[in-house]
Amino acid sequence: MKFSTNILTLLVATTAAFSRNVPVKRGDPEKCYSEFKDKDDWNCFHTIICGLTNENFDEGCKTYASEKCQKFYNEIDKIPESCFYSNKKGLTRDGVRQLVAQYKYMCVKDEKDRLCPLPDLSINYFFKPNFSGTKEEVDRNTLEATEETCYSKKCTDAEIEFNRSMLNDQKILEWMFTNSNDTSIEDFKKSFEETLNLLTSKNCTDKAGTKTPELYSDNHYSTNTSNTNNNNNSSSDASITYVKISSMVMITLSILYYLL
Repeated sequence: MKFSTNILTLLVATTAAFSRNVPVKRGDPEKCYSEFKDKDDWNCFHTIICGLTNENFDEGCKTYASEKCQKFYNEIDKIPESCFYSNKKGLTRDGVRQLVAQYKYMCVKDEKDRLCPLPDLSINYFFKPNFSGTKEEVDRNTLEATEETCYSKKCTDAEIEFNRSMLNDQKILEWMFTNSNDTSIEDFKKSFEETLNLLTSKNCTDKAGTKTPELYSDNHYSTNTSNTNNNNNSSSDASITYVKISSMVMITLSILYYLL
């Protein structure tokens, strides 16, 4: 399956976004906070606009999943106007909706209660303040994480749901376009479509449950060396497609988590 080289051009254009561990930009933070009548609602809002880390992951996902916050996320129109930028750059209501969808995906764990491969890669690699990965490293790591995702049905289903929600929401696509160096909406659509084709392919679904997904953090942070990477990183068309699609997935996550 051939993949547009425009997506790889996007990778180069957005690499700088990876190295910036800066929370989402808001309109007037002090006024935004003061205009929240319910400070529990403020906590729900603040949770999704602050990046997930290994240190705050469990607490952030617990807050996100709470009944109070789920009700709040269904009433985004009630967020004070002072929390947003008027020119559509930075945070908007559509941006909040995207972050809510992203949190839902990021917080899913696999069948053994471990992070899914792509969120694990995001937290332990892309979202690190000192990130300085090359294009080749990005491609290699996202290839491996995407391939490993297929071994967990829960992780695969969560990523499929996330990609479908992005693909079917024109307003979010327009917000992504506004905040991503003018990358076309069609490029974003194509990336989501091809990612869905990949995740729903027999090659991917047949892997579900055949082993525990291996994580980036297993090989880079764990002292347990029993887990080794036995994947065959071939140069086939399928693997090349994995590289290009999964790179786009991670680019999208980074763009929308830490705005340019």
